[in-house]
Amino acid sequence: MANDKDIVKIEGFEELNRKLKQLPDRVKRLEVLKIQRRIAAPVVSAYANELPKKSGNLAKSVKAETVPARKSDGNPSIAIRPSKKGKADGWYRFVVIKKGDKPGSRKEGSRKGMNTVVEDAKERVVKSMGTTAMAENQKKIAEYIQKQINRLSK
Repeated sequence: MANDKDIVKIEGFEELNRKLKQLPDRVKRLEVLKIQRRIAAPVVSAYANELPKKSGNLAKSVKAETVPARKSDGNPSIAIRPSKKGKADGWYRFVVIKKGDKPGSRKEGSRKGMNTVVEDAKERVVKSMGTTAMAENQKKIAEYIQKQINRLSK
């Protein structure tokens, strides 16, 4: 749960929120997703920097992907993770294990629970960034929100 000290005020957000409420649901969802992607940009780059570079395209494949509406109960949301789409295919994100771990075999069981490299990198980024990612991009996000307000006002 977010504390009051974790919440950052953005100028113009209330006005944008009022204008968004007047739009159809699909357009609302798309506009909110655009804002979420802008906010997530520094988190995506920090997450990519935390992943091991020797894993080929794993770091290049980190993206802010849209979560389908049916999986998020119609709410606009994004997931920041290595993607399995495009040229920088991070398909092996599920098989990257720490140095010294033994991969699964019939005797040792499966790899389930051993893929800690990707999750550990995500946890380090979340702990280190906190609200600083939002504070650094606050001016850019405020300008973008004003641009969206002006566009929606037409």
